[in-house]
Amino acid sequence: MLPRLHRSARTAPAACALSAALALTPCAVAPPAAADTASSLDAPTAAAVSWDERERLVLGAAEALDALEALPEDSPAAVSWGEGGSRTGWFGQAWMDVDGDGCDTRNEILARDLTDADFSREDGTQGIEAGRGQGAAVCPDATVWSGTLHDPYTGSTVTFQRGQDTSDAVQIDHVIPLNYLYAHGAWQWDQRRRLLVANDPLNLLAVDGAANQEKSNCGPATCPAGSTETGTWTTTTGPGWWPDDVGYRCEYARRFVSVAAAYDLGLPDADAAALRTALTDCAAGGNGAVSVPERVRSVGVRVGQTVLADRVYTLVCAAGALLIGLGLVTRGRAALPRRRPSRRGR
Repeated sequence: MLPRLHRSARTAPAACALSAALALTPCAVAPPAAADTASSLDAPTAAAVSWDERERLVLGAAEALDALEALPEDSPAAVSWGEGGSRTGWFGQAWMDVDGDGCDTRNEILARDLTDADFSREDGTQGIEAGRGQGAAVCPDATVWSGTLHDPYTGSTVTFQRGQDTSDAVQIDHVIPLNYLYAHGAWQWDQRRRLLVANDPLNLLAVDGAANQEKSNCGPATCPAGSTETGTWTTTTGPGWWPDDVGYRCEYARRFVSVAAAYDLGLPDADAAALRTALTDCAAGGNGAVSVPERVRSVGVRVGQTVLADRVYTLVCAAGALLIGLGLVTRGRAALPRRRPSRRGR
């Protein structure tokens, strides 16, 4: 393990990494340095990795703890991201070819994260060389047509088949969601910086589609929710989200902090505390696992918040609760023994 750095130096690798990323042009990427300069995965430098290899910048647990303490203060957005055009308005179209290599980000991440990836329309599994020139317009030489995902969030195995009705089985997740990024600082970044974080391999994982939808725009302890228009906007509603697969909890926490450090993103106190607790356990050899009661509570609270955030859902639930209540009252009255009329004077 590397010696502990002073606070001013703790985020140097991440800061250098982002500086290099911001310097990228749409047409070229600086070539990676010699292999021997990238031998250490604990503290890689920007010069040691290319854009496509940025996932190697994930910090170890102890280094992530240091980086977490060095993050700036949270900078919450005053209005919801819908005010500026949501995903497209703030972060650009999905998915961009930011490194100018002729392939969009989605296919690059699929190629990185899937096993048995098939790059050809021909029968059988074909490697990337066989698939050159046979891909979709967004990635003519390296479109991923099928493959197998070993999902990091659930631990399940998912079969991927490119197609209108099948592609969503595997989705590309932003480890730090875009709405979360916007809510805690990206609202004041320039467009180039936002475009990079939206397509940064460090911040992207191929995951099970259902797990990605469940995660939504949440961090470990809070989620931005609501809208300015309805007066419900908040940057820190609970309870947050963690992967179902306990074995991936440490990796998730490390990657979350690594992205925050690379982009100098402030975090809410609740998220920082949750990450600190998990990473401390991870650094000590644990898995940072969330307890079952905490997980159950998390899911319950999230469902409740989803309902309350939508007025239609709220009205439907209220009407349903009222009908159930009336039904119970009616049933209760029917179950009561009827009083027989008195027969005075018999």
